[in-house]
Amino acid sequence: MGLFRNNTKRMVQEFRDKSEYYSNDLSKEIKESFEDLKSEFDEHHQALPDFLEFISEIKSKLTAMEAKKLEELSYGLSRINRCAKKGVESMRELSLNQRKVTRETLRLYEEFE
Repeated sequence: MGLFRNNTKRMVQEFRDKSEYYSNDLSKEIKESFEDLKSEFDEHHQALPDFLEFISEIKSKLTAMEAKKLEELSYGLSRINRCAKKGVESMRELSLNQRKVTRETLRLYEEFE
């Protein structure tokens, strides 16, 4: 009976070690992706306000049709900016959730042992 228990403990420990390794590796990749995405967004987030300011400066010099097209373009760029911001936030949440799941999984293994 003791042999079966020792074998089971060893198998659980192996599962735990592999699970921890894969979870930590995934957490690291998610964190790096989040940091890269956030850095990129932070570096370029000022482009839209600058563009909108530029539009307001030249709007009076444009025809009504040109101004309308420029407004449509700025609206599209604003939506892209919101999507990028949501993407950064989603990656942050994914990173937090992955770390939480990893901690919970390791806690469950500890309870099982």
